[in-house]
Amino acid sequence: MEDMAYCGYFCSQCPVYQADIRADTAEKERLAQQYSTEKQPLTAADISCRGCGKEKGEPPVFCRECFIRACAEKRKLSHCGDCGEYPCAYWRMHIPADSSSRILLDRYRNGR
Repeated sequence: MEDMAYCGYFCSQCPVYQADIRADTAEKERLAQQYSTEKQPLTAADISCRGCGKEKGEPPVFCRECFIRACAEKRKLSHCGDCGEYPCAYWRMHIPADSSSRILLDRYRNGR
């Protein structure tokens, strides 16, 4: 199976991951503008990700406060689909059942 983030999102579908591995500065600048908010302005340098749990040092700006990431790391899981409590209360409250991540993890859990 290709690299899957803790939340079940495939890295190959993530524009931040793709721009980083291609070292596409123009795309990183575009994504920084797209994802910037008044509270969290971003630069091209912030558009950096090598896949959940694969980076060295501080996590990417998008992951620093991610509950799912923190929980999976604490439990030493490669992703939430490996957790005996999936879908936990957090998933049921915050991630819609029809989200791509939830569908992928449900399929993983069901062996499909």
